[in-house]
Amino acid sequence: MSAKAKDHCPKVIMFRETLSKLNIASRQRVLWPCHAFSISIPRKQRSTLNVFEETVLKITEIVSGDTGKIAEITCLDKEFVIFIQNRLNQLGLINSRRELSEQGEILLKSRRYKSVDNIEYVAGTVFLDLLTGKLLPYIHIGKLKYEKIISLYDDSVVIEFGPTGKSQQRSCKRIYVDRDKNFWKTVPESNDIIRAIRQFKKKYKQHVLLNENIGEYPPAVPMAEAISVQGNPELVYLHCTVIVQIGNSDLLVTDGFGLGFSESFAEYLTKNSDKEELKWILDFKEKGVNVKIETDLVVGTNKKKDLWIFPEITKRFVSDSPDGRRLGINSLLNRLGNTPTTTNEEKDYIEKRQQVVSKLYASLEWALRYVISDHPVDEWGPIYKSQNFKDNKEILCSFAKKIGFLITDKDQSILQVKAGAIRQIEMGKVELEPLVAMAITGAATRYANHPFYLLSKNHVDFFSFLSRLKKMRDPVEHGDIVDYKIDSAQINKISDTVSSVIVILLPSISKELQITTECISGSNNHINQDRLKAQVQIEKEVGLAFFSTLSPDIKELLIRCELMLNGFAEEANQEIINCLSSVMQLSLWEATKNRRPTVKNLLELKEVALANILSSGFYPSFAAIPEQISTVNNKRLYHAVQGTRTTLGAHLVAVFLLVSMSELIQLKNSDPTFIEFIAKLICLRGHGNKQLYSFSRIDMDSLKHNVLKAIKIIKEVL
Repeated sequence: MSAKAKDHCPKVIMFRETLSKLNIASRQRVLWPCHAFSISIPRKQRSTLNVFEETVLKITEIVSGDTGKIAEITCLDKEFVIFIQNRLNQLGLINSRRELSEQGEILLKSRRYKSVDNIEYVAGTVFLDLLTGKLLPYIHIGKLKYEKIISLYDDSVVIEFGPTGKSQQRSCKRIYVDRDKNFWKTVPESNDIIRAIRQFKKKYKQHVLLNENIGEYPPAVPMAEAISVQGNPELVYLHCTVIVQIGNSDLLVTDGFGLGFSESFAEYLTKNSDKEELKWILDFKEKGVNVKIETDLVVGTNKKKDLWIFPEITKRFVSDSPDGRRLGINSLLNRLGNTPTTTNEEKDYIEKRQQVVSKLYASLEWALRYVISDHPVDEWGPIYKSQNFKDNKEILCSFAKKIGFLITDKDQSILQVKAGAIRQIEMGKVELEPLVAMAITGAATRYANHPFYLLSKNHVDFFSFLSRLKKMRDPVEHGDIVDYKIDSAQINKISDTVSSVIVILLPSISKELQITTECISGSNNHINQDRLKAQVQIEKEVGLAFFSTLSPDIKELLIRCELMLNGFAEEANQEIINCLSSVMQLSLWEATKNRRPTVKNLLELKEVALANILSSGFYPSFAAIPEQISTVNNKRLYHAVQGTRTTLGAHLVAVFLLVSMSELIQLKNSDPTFIEFIAKLICLRGHGNKQLYSFSRIDMDSLKHNVLKAIKIIKEVL
């Protein structure tokens, strides 16, 4: 790779993202700068033989050349065995007499004894985040694919992606990277790569169920000595998406690999939002907060698929192709309402009925994927993989009955889950049975609020229904053309049942599918944006980066104060003053809670503190110190210096006991009226239970502004 990347034509890498289960208010696509390092790691050599060829080759070692015997042992047609033998002969693994050749013996011996020759080295790529210096938890095996750049202007980049004829364009913001930073020269070590592989495996298992396009399974963790890293990286940009959800002002940033979200990316944008090149973040958040919330989605005609929370399910119900060749479940059911009158119509009728069943089955599988993702029980995977399907069936039957389902002997086939089926969940290649097994296990062993409990109340015969649906779907999946001998009314009833089950498992999908179920208490659709607007207003005033450093308690008080100011009434003056006083009190307490005084005598505490006020230059004499400060109760001051929350005056005096003189002088230079302002605030608050003064909105805004200024000084100096 080249050590010098051409900035005027950035290399953009894009992996498919999954943004399911999100109420997206606004999004911004960004290009995240990374260094791509080429690495070489060992892995087990992959077999060029499929499972049938491997089996026949192994049996040939025992039953040399006897085609009939091999067919009998494997339960395969003799013609098929002959076909496999011809293929093995072409590969040189058996000879013309269909006996094991020398090359075949070497291959089987290497598999049996795990020969060193069975190991191969593959080239891969790891990515170092140039903004945080962290090695990202992903390893790409093979060559990188770069997206086409359509236009480039300053930090705005338009990329084109997708197959020819169906390509799409996206406008992205390129995140600026300072080449003078130390991270530019950082080279990952072998141990860093090992940690990245382990993190990749963990994230892969968490997200592969919801994103089947992640790529191949992570490689095995090699020895550090077996990893080699090329020191000359290439500058690349990962395509990521910054998101603000409806009802939530937190930033979400995708990790760029289709493995969920990156906390480090979001933290970087938040903490550096005061930089000139990232000031767009605040406007972006405000745009998301002010988005108009649609209370009624007309799903049948809604073309904004980005608004779907569960696209993999919703598209199977409502999405029709423009040419009408691929129809959603709703459209198919409407067409099944017409009785066929000709042979061709009858054939088309049966085909559409089969499509409905297949789509319903797939939708149910996806609903279970989401449930397992939200309610994981990873510790049960090894248990099921270590047992046969009969042992698993006994456990799962007991779990299902414990939850409240009715299980008959005929229904138990759904719970006969083999070890291999459970193992496939980690690979993302799953079927209905293992999904149901893990969902039942989660409900019975860990999650008291698991949706399967509500499902058992509404569909006690759920497993009987699953068995019938699977019997209808399996022949279609395996290519058989069958007629179910059921009419459109029965198909509609099956569809209603599946829809009801999906809504119970995923209540927030009901709006997308236009389903109302009285027994399901879905999520609250009304979201109060006023609180989010208040937060954004404060973030704009103090800066998003500074606001992110405040404690949750201070954030909550500031938001509450802003809400009262937005709906200003003079009757709320005292409550606003109390709120701002609490903000100051908490800020002073947090600045000193981990410090301890050198003065031990209770009676000397206040005397020393007042002397420090004079020494730092705030006042020329004791008489000039405001009464609200000089008359602080000694016991409250003692509790304040011990780290206990008490009064605002006590915490202010405690600052002059616990903080060094150099910091106190810096505090005075930053704001000479600091003590005077807090004394005024104490006076305005009084005892806090009776309104003492009446102020206008302008006066209260000024008071709030001074409090925000004071807590910024506290954060910067103390």
